[in-house]
Amino acid sequence: ATIETGSSDDQKIITLNVEEKPTGEITAGAGVSSDGTSFGFSVKENNYAGTGIKLVTSLDLSEDSVKGQFSVTNPNYNYTDKALTANVQSTVTDKLTKNGYKSSKTGFSFGTSFEQFEDFYISPNISSYIEKLETNSSAIESLKKQEGNYFDTTVGYSIMFDKRDRKWRTTEGFVSKFVQNLPILADDKSILNGYEFSKFNKWGEELVTKISLYARAVNSLDDAKDVRISERLSLPRTRLRGFETGKIGPKDGGDYVGGNYATSLNFSTNLPMVFPSVQTADFAFFVDAGNVWGVDYSDTVNESNEIRSAAGIGVNWFTPIGPLNFTLAQPITKASSDKTETFQFSIGTTF
Repeated sequence: ATIETGSSDDQKIITLNVEEKPTGEITAGAGVSSDGTSFGFSVKENNYAGTGIKLVTSLDLSEDSVKGQFSVTNPNYNYTDKALTANVQSTVTDKLTKNGYKSSKTGFSFGTSFEQFEDFYISPNISSYIEKLETNSSAIESLKKQEGNYFDTTVGYSIMFDKRDRKWRTTEGFVSKFVQNLPILADDKSILNGYEFSKFNKWGEELVTKISLYARAVNSLDDAKDVRISERLSLPRTRLRGFETGKIGPKDGGDYVGGNYATSLNFSTNLPMVFPSVQTADFAFFVDAGNVWGVDYSDTVNESNEIRSAAGIGVNWFTPIGPLNFTLAQPITKASSDKTETFQFSIGTTF
């Protein structure tokens, strides 16, 4: 911007220079583990047709699952300072050969988000899904009892208090978030409660540390029924690096059945002292610890209530084709049945 003197001393001419920047993103990622590989791909447009509407299409593939979704977000619907989001999603988990079951789940969700008070956000939503659960003779007895078709409608909400200095590349502040999902019309009535907290601290000019807590609990409201296999919990990949997603926690026969509870504690710090002359790469060190446990449908299955932990390094390398992310993690503590995943990478670009 430039400021020039106007026709009088109390008038100024302000010239603003606007530079058009890319608003789209293409991201691809892959993981290499002791049990195979996984692949993810997404396309985002953050300013569709210049209207500010965000579009996201993603596809995730692994050895035994396919997940696709499409979402539309209007961050300022009708100039009300309220965001509206619609999402359509389909997930197929085929474990008929390995564990004797297959789950096909398709549905949609619709929600809004708004700032109720300063830095205090509320995000209610409603979702409806149809699921078909198939089993064969090799499935465990608890899964055979759950075979059938399901229709679920749930209402959820999140409450977030956000005191970060900025949302991208945060250096200071904290964010606290509570989430809950309640069944409205469901064949299996289960309630989900969750809490997340992250604290950022800046030391000196460049060093930034982050510590995060993640917790989830899912329980059936019907004493006569158990939490369905597709609703049981696992830890997201970013919450416990060094381990394959969904391959820790309770194991019934050869099947990782997930838990009723999941939690993790994460610490990370950037390493500006590593290759300080390199401006196109960021280095980080992290330590993750987590657990998935709880089996509501059986007293004989091991709950696998053990702390898993890993440490490692990550590199974000900004290249002409987009950012490359590499993560190398070494498990420290684990259960004998856990599956490890020491190396992950992703690549992205903008358009």
